[in-house]
Parts: sequence; structure tokens; C-alpha cells
Amino acid sequence: MIRFLKKVSQTCYYDTPWVGFEAKKLYLQSGQFTSTLKKSESVNGIDTTPTGISWDGTDTPWIGNADDKLYLTSGQFTSTIKDSEYINGIDIYPQGISWDGTDTPWCGNDADKLYLQSGQFTSTLKDSEAVGSIDNTPNGISWDSTNTPWIGNEADKLYLQSGQFTSTIKESEAIGGVDSIPLGISWDGTDTLWIGAEATKLYLTSGQFTSTLKDSENVGGVDTSTQDICTNNIDGRLDTAPQVYEKSRSNTISLVGGGYCNGNL
Repeated sequence: MIRFLKKVSQTCYYDTPWVGFEAKKLYLQSGQFTSTLKKSESVNGIDTTPTGISWDGTDTPWIGNADDKLYLTSGQFTSTIKDSEYINGIDIYPQGISWDGTDTPWCGNDADKLYLQSGQFTSTLKDSEAVGSIDNTPNGISWDSTNTPWIGNEADKLYLQSGQFTSTIKESEAIGGVDSIPLGISWDGTDTLWIGAEATKLYLTSGQFTSTLKDSENVGGVDTSTQDICTNNIDGRLDTAPQVYEKSRSNTISLVGGGYCNGNL
């Protein structure tokens, strides 16, 4: 039975997409976080250096550094590539990628810029912002419906850039004491997910941002070259109303965009 979500007391669970280029794979880690790997998809035949991943509620945007392209893989995950866009003429070192509901934010290490690519995908670059004076190694990017979280490897910091984009840095948090090679970043509506290559871990930092580390998960046994991270909680990340839910007889409510809740309607 399909119905719209009503206000209830329930616990919801979302999975965590991430990417690694040791095995050239997209990964789906159960929850936030557990040691269970729910799915993986080799992309070695498409691009040998996957460096960014996101989730749009239906498909998986990711970015590759070998061919300098944005990719859209069907679902989570299949072998079907639905679209790709060559971006070598903009930046030859593309790193992180995200989705804002309309356009595709990504970042590049060559020009040290944040980029906003129109749609999913077109050749139109809607905006860019140089961040080299702040951190000359931008490695990951996200969108929280108002501002742009991104991560830098030079100063080992999480950054919150005003809008999409302005030159204003609203907040930053040093994380070098946790992991000195921070790469990817995301936002779930409450906390900040990021990934580190020094300890090959997924991290969950409280808020936007505090020094409190709420959780971490070592994934070095899966892939020793962690690159980027996202969340399946697209409603929390984009601050949008929850989508239609499907309720099973076991009282588990499945989210159409990815995830599930336990509770009563």
C-alpha cells in the first residue's frame, strides 16, 4: 500500500555510497556506518580513476579523473551508464561531485575551483568559484540546500562556502588530527559525512561543523584508496519533504529514494 508520510515517531536508516580507486569501484555501505558492504560495482572498464560519487534518489552521479568525465550510472548500482560529460576543457583534475536537485556541483584540483555544471549533464558551466587562496587542494563538494560544504587537503579542513557560490566562507573545521588526507564530503541534514585516505575510514562529524566525531568505519579491508562519500538521505541533504513511502506488513517503511524507517503510520 502506498501513502504519503504522516508525522510519526520512527527511526530511519540510510546507506552510504562511497568510491575507491584501488579496486576502481562504487560501494554502498550499510547504514551510517556498519561494517556491512551491501553492493559494489566495478567501473574499471569506464574510468580507471573514480574520484567522486553522489546520489540523486534514482541514479548515481560519479566523476572520473582518467578520462576527465562526469558519469551518471543507473541505480545503485548497475552497469548502465545513462549519461557522461567531458570536462577536460574546464579542469583536468576533477575530484568530488554532488547533485543539488537541478544542477551538478563538482570541484577541480587543476584550477582549484568549485564548479556548477548545468543539469545532469550539459556542457554549460553555470558558475565557478576560485578557492585556491583558501585551500589549493579542493577534493570534495556537496550541497545542503543553502550553502556548499567542501573539503580541502592542503589545510586538512572542512569548509562551508556561502551559496552556490560566493567568496564567503561561513565556517571551517580543522580535521588533520583525525585524518590528514581528507577527500570527500557530504551532508545528511544533521551531520557531516567525510572520508579520509590516511586511515581509510568513513567519518561522521557532528553538525556543520563541530569537533565532535560521532562515528567512523574502517574500510581499508575493502579498498585502500578511499576517495569520496555521499548519503542516501537525499531529503535530509536537500532539505526537501520526504517522498512517498511504501509500508510493508512488518511495519518497515521503505523510502522511494533510498533508505527505510521503522515505525507506525
